[in-house]
Amino acid sequence: MRQRLPRPHCILLRCSAGKVNSPIVTKQFNDRSDLLARLAVPLPVSEAQGIAVGLLCGQATGPAKSRWLTELLDAADMKAETVQNNATDIRELDAWFDSVVEALNDSELAFEPDMPEDSAPLSERAAGLVDFCSGFNYGLGLSSAGRDTASLPEDTREVIADFQAIQNLDLDELDESDDEAWQEIFEFLRVGVLLVHEELQPVAGGDHTQVH
Repeated sequence: MRQRLPRPHCILLRCSAGKVNSPIVTKQFNDRSDLLARLAVPLPVSEAQGIAVGLLCGQATGPAKSRWLTELLDAADMKAETVQNNATDIRELDAWFDSVVEALNDSELAFEPDMPEDSAPLSERAAGLVDFCSGFNYGLGLSSAGRDTASLPEDTREVIADFQAIQNLDLDELDESDDEAWQEIFEFLRVGVLLVHEELQPVAGGDHTQVH
C-alpha cells in the first residue's frame, strides 16, 4: 500500500485560515545547488536553508550566521588555507544567509522554503520537505542547546513535533499522485517557520506582522 503525505496539523488552519499558496520557484534553487556543489558541501539546498532558519529561530543573526557558515564549511571539510581560494563562493553563501534573514523579517511574510521546481517528480519535491525539516530541527537544536523544550510556547512545540514527523516520512512508500498534500505541507512549513520565528525571536517594537 502506497503511503500518502500526511495532512498538516490543525495549526495550519489557525495560522493561514486554510489558504494554501503555491511556492514561488526561481532559478535560485538551482544556483544554490551549484554553489553547494562547487564548495563540496554534501547537503541539499533545502536542508542547508533549513539549518539557517533553525539557527535564526533560536539565536541572534550574528552568531547564527557564524555557526551556519562553520557547519557548511566543516561539512565540506574545507581547510583554513583553502578558504581564500573559495572567497567568491563563500560570499555567495553569506548573501544567501542574509536573504533568509530578510525574508524571515519581511512585513509581507515573504519567507518561502527552498524547494525543487513544480515540474520535478513529487518524490523529489517531498524529499525537499524532508530535507528542510531535517535541517530546521538540527539548526534549532544547535541554537538552543540545553533549553528545555517544555518551556517553549505551545504552538512552537506543535510545529516542531510536526516538522519531526515530516522529517521521518518514508519516501520509498510515497504516493506520487498526492500533489495537493505536498502543497499543503509546503504552506505549513512556510507559516510554521514564521510562527516559530515570531515566538522565539520577536521583533523589537512589536511592529512585525503577526501570523498567529
